Amino acid sequence: MENSSPLAVWALQKFSKVGLTLVLFLTTCTQLVSFQLDKALMTLMVGVLLFHFFFLDKKVPANSFFVLIMSFGLILISYLLNLPMSSLIVFFPIIGLAFVTLVGEEEGFIDFIYWALFIHILLGIIFVISSYTLGMNSFVHPMYDKGLPFLHAAKGLTTTVQAFGTLIIAWFLIFYWKKDEAKSKFVDRVAYVFVLFGLLLTFNRNSFLIYYVILFFKHKRIFWLSVLAGLALFIYFFEFINKLIFNLTTLTSRADLLQAFRIAFFEQTDWLGYLIGHGNNIVDESISKGTYYSTGYIENGTSVLLFTYGFLGYFAYLVSVFVFAVLFWTKGKVFYAAMFFYIFIIAQQFTHEFYSTTIYILLAVFLLIFNQYPKFEGKAYIFPPVK
Repeated sequence: MENSSPLAVWALQKFSKVGLTLVLFLTTCTQLVSFQLDKALMTLMVGVLLFHFFFLDKKVPANSFFVLIMSFGLILISYLLNLPMSSLIVFFPIIGLAFVTLVGEEEGFIDFIYWALFIHILLGIIFVISSYTLGMNSFVHPMYDKGLPFLHAAKGLTTTVQAFGTLIIAWFLIFYWKKDEAKSKFVDRVAYVFVLFGLLLTFNRNSFLIYYVILFFKHKRIFWLSVLAGLALFIYFFEFINKLIFNLTTLTSRADLLQAFRIAFFEQTDWLGYLIGHGNNIVDESISKGTYYSTGYIENGTSVLLFTYGFLGYFAYLVSVFVFAVLFWTKGKVFYAAMFFYIFIIAQQFTHEFYSTTIYILLAVFLLIFNQYPKFEGKAYIFPPVK
C-alpha cells in the first residue's frame, strides 16, 4: 500500500506527459479532420493555461501582455470599422499570440513540443513513402506545378508544404538549443537524420533557404562544402534543378496571385484603409474574379498584413520583430536573432501562415528558447509584471 501512491503518481505524470504531447501534436495538424481541430485545441490550451496561471497565482510578463493588448486593439479597430465586410478570422492571431505567451512561461513545454513535432514529421515521411508504394494520398503534394509530377512533396498533416517545413524548422531550433546546452543525446542525433530527410522531401525553396541559414551559423564547413557541391550539381543537372528551385513560372505565378491585392489595396483603398486595413485577409470576389487566377487569397506575408491591418498594423509587426530579434542579440544569441529576423521578415515575402497554428508553434519555440537564458540584470521587463 505504501508503494502504491508513488507508483500512481508516477503513472499519472507519465500519462499527463504523453497526453500533453499528443494534444500538441494534434495542434500542429491543420489538415486531419473536416473541421479546424488545430485552432480549437489551441484555443482550449489558452483557456487551460490561463486557468493554470491564475490557480498558481503566476505573473504574466508585462511586455507580452502589452503586445497582446496592442494587437487586440489594432485588430478590433480594423474589424469594427470595416463591418460588414470584415471577417472574424482576423482575430485568430490574438489566440496564437496568447498561446505563445502562456506556453513561453512553461519551461517543460519545450520537450513536449520537440517530440510532438518529431511525431508529425515522421508521419509526413511515412505518407511520402506510402504515396510511391501504395498510391497517392492527400498528405503529399505531387509537383505538377513545377513540371515534376514524379516527385511527391511532403506536407504531413498540414495544408501546405510550407507549413510542414515550418514545423521542421521549429524542431531544428530546439535540437540546436539542446545541443548548445549539452542536453542532446544519441536519440536526438538519430532523430535529426529523419527530420533532415523530411526537410529534403518538402522540395520547398523557402524551407531550404532557412536551413541554409542554420548551416551558416552551426556548420560553416558543411555550408561552404554544400555551396561548392551545389554549384557542381547545378551545372551537371541544370535543367532538373532549374525546374525545381529556380522555376520562373512559379515565381511569375506568385506575382499573378498578388494581382488582386495590388488592385484592392493600391488602387481602390482610401486613407482609412491604408491606415487600419480591410479587416479581412481575403480580397473581395468582385475584384479577384477579374484577375488571372480569380482568387482573393494573398500568398505573401507583407501584403496580407498590409491589406488586413493596414500600415499601422504592419508597422507594429515590424517593431515587434525587430525588438525581439535585438533582445536575442543582446543576450549573445546571434543565431536565434538572425533566424527570427530571417523567418519573420525575409521568408514572409514568399508565403505566410498568420492564420495557421504552425507559425505560432514556431513562435512559441522561439520564446521558450529565449526564456531558457538568464534574464537581463535589473531589466527583465520594460513594464512591471501583471497578474
